[in-house]
Amino acid sequence: MLNPRAGGTALQADMRRSTSPSQGPAQVGLCVMDRTLRVIRVNRSFTEVIGRPSAVGRSLSELAPGLALGLQAQIGQALREEPGGAAEIAGEALGPDGAGRVFLASVEPLDGQGGELILLLRDVTEERAVEASLAESEAAFRRLFHSNPAPMWVYDRETLRFLEVNEAALEAYGWSREALLGMSILDIRPPEERDTVRRSAAEPRSARKVSGPWRHLDASGRERLVHAVSYLMEFGGRPGVLVTAWDVTDRVRAEAALRESEDFARGILESTTDCMKVLDLEGRLLFLNGAGLALLDVDDFEAIRGREWMSLLPAETAAEAGPAIAAALAGGTGRFTGFCPTLKGVPKWWDVIVSPILGASGEVARLLSISRDVTERRAAERQISYLAHHDPLTELPNRRLFHRRLEQAMAAPEQGGRMALHCIDLDGFKIVNDTLGHVVGDALLRLAAERLGGCLRGGDMVARTGGDEFAVLQTGLRGPEDAEAFARRIVALLNEDYEIDGRSVHAGSSVGIALSPEDGTTPDALLRNADIALCRAKADGRGVFRFFERQMDEAVQRKQALKAGLRGALDRAELELRYQPLIGVEQGGITCFEALMRWRHPHLGMVPPAEFIPVAEESGFITGMGEWALATACREAASWPAPLRLAVNLSPVQFRRPGLVRAVAMALSDSGLMPERLELEITESVLLGEEEANLAILRQLRDLGVRIALDDFGTGFSSLGYLLRFPFDKIKIDRSFVHGLPDREDAKAIVRAITGMGRGLGISVTAEGVETPGQLGALRKKGCSEAQGYLFSPPVPASEIPALFKRLRPSSHMAA
Repeated sequence: MLNPRAGGTALQADMRRSTSPSQGPAQVGLCVMDRTLRVIRVNRSFTEVIGRPSAVGRSLSELAPGLALGLQAQIGQALREEPGGAAEIAGEALGPDGAGRVFLASVEPLDGQGGELILLLRDVTEERAVEASLAESEAAFRRLFHSNPAPMWVYDRETLRFLEVNEAALEAYGWSREALLGMSILDIRPPEERDTVRRSAAEPRSARKVSGPWRHLDASGRERLVHAVSYLMEFGGRPGVLVTAWDVTDRVRAEAALRESEDFARGILESTTDCMKVLDLEGRLLFLNGAGLALLDVDDFEAIRGREWMSLLPAETAAEAGPAIAAALAGGTGRFTGFCPTLKGVPKWWDVIVSPILGASGEVARLLSISRDVTERRAAERQISYLAHHDPLTELPNRRLFHRRLEQAMAAPEQGGRMALHCIDLDGFKIVNDTLGHVVGDALLRLAAERLGGCLRGGDMVARTGGDEFAVLQTGLRGPEDAEAFARRIVALLNEDYEIDGRSVHAGSSVGIALSPEDGTTPDALLRNADIALCRAKADGRGVFRFFERQMDEAVQRKQALKAGLRGALDRAELELRYQPLIGVEQGGITCFEALMRWRHPHLGMVPPAEFIPVAEESGFITGMGEWALATACREAASWPAPLRLAVNLSPVQFRRPGLVRAVAMALSDSGLMPERLELEITESVLLGEEEANLAILRQLRDLGVRIALDDFGTGFSSLGYLLRFPFDKIKIDRSFVHGLPDREDAKAIVRAITGMGRGLGISVTAEGVETPGQLGALRKKGCSEAQGYLFSPPVPASEIPALFKRLRPSSHMAA
């Protein structure tokens, strides 16, 4: 634009040249006016624009009232000798010949001309059209830039600093946007290459360049190889370079180079590995990138150009695509996942996003569809879903799927609505697993699953619900007798031996049955009651089936109440110790007291040990309770006359928890009780399963100086073997053998054998459950060392022990 303030002489020269008749049409219209806006001189361009060949001597308001009105502010400033500035004038304001065009007009005082004004009028229609086109191109660039899945950035060609980055670059390189925009392209290159990069950036280059592979570094310092396409451009008024990069470290380059003839937008579209389509507003295909051609098996795009995209989709997928396209046409974004085979029939699943491409005025001009091949991901998701609902070992439904199917069956029962739920537990599976190994155990589970599957009818379902637990839903029952027959068949079938790796393996089964609707109207209630029935079947000797009964639930409720009460029983001082004396059979007199735990429940009263001890062991409370009993009993025994001993029972659970040896040592230390006066009683169950580990603990206890006794001798499977594995100080004959004395010959033979073995091994023998003088006499004849039972005293509180010392003096009770 001319600068009228540059000097009056130069401006008048320009004006004279522009108004000279010998000149052709000028690009700038000039009009010189006096201060009343009367025209003094004009050039040809000015008269052509306003459509008035005779303008000199006439007023501007008369010649072009719209122009005079539009320049009212600029004229006022010029009259005040102030810079007037410029105004954009629509061509219609200048006359019919200016319609559809845009002019830039300015008014300035003409220096040295007696207050004259000069009006300059320039046609900027083409400039505005170019600017609009540039704005549309820039908007398209930004949309494609930020939505492109390939990493892209723009950097300053002079400073090499990042000016803009897209989300894909942030994700690929690991820096935040703020961090990356504070860096330069040198920061993502290895140090030894930075000088080379700096020199290369300063050299002349073409507007577009394809290069690579280059070594790039991400935020973690990991090196990658990338190919890049870069373009010279102006960004924010700075000379910049647009870069599109893609990682070629672990895959073959998606494209070797972009075609030189493609425009900028096509270059961005071609840099992605997703299928990208451009559609017109009718949904017809206008463009398909190279990756899309490969993914869709399209040999020639011209064969499908112009076709409606939805016509290439299966009906179900087209129904999903319709709303997505409608959302994009409305200016939003639509997304769906659908199935569509390639043109060569290869089945594929696609994750599709449809978004609008906006024009310069913000209207939806075209649609962009980005389709990602998710066939492998979907297959993996199906596999994950299968594994989430099936047992991988037996391929049966797992507990989650079984519960869902059970819920469906109970919500919509068959005719009659009766069903049976069978909870099945493999008896002896743990022994098989522990003795023969997990490989055999797994094979046994698979064979059991096959046998159960062979029992099913249409509508039935079997699932593996736990380690060695299965469940069967039996539908279409006519009555309980159908469930009973099915359970008998299961027990019989699973009781048959299994042939595994050339050996015969046995594992029976127990079954608990709950009927619907009488035993439960919800899946959880039915499962719970079937499980209760299973527990009863296992308690009744295994290898049997039991139907759920209401009293079973009462027993479970009682057990739960006991477990809840035990949780704080120790803190509430509800636990007590009772002491029962052991008597020397030959000499009489008390030799030892066994400490026995009692629980005084605030509502249930005294709870029998046989009821609460198993609950404490199952819940794990026995560890704390046992340590309390040991410490309390040791403190009490320390006040007794030596060498009177104390016997304390240890639970198998205590052996499975760390700290048992430490707890015994601390109880002895805190109480001052001599170790040789403490006897620790264990049962054979301590040595089952983890025999070596528990034998090691027993040896550590023996090293403390305490005595070890084997309780309930003769009731287990391997009593004699344990006597060879560990040097017990005492064995206690179980009360079941003492009960038959003195009349039963078999009881006498067993007691005689045990006492004889004890003498031979140098082990003291104690008989439990002595209630009559006849039993005591028989034990004395058989050579038993000690006797314990109600014949002498029931378990008593510590406060009554002094009275027992007086009553049970040596020989005072041995008349039998």
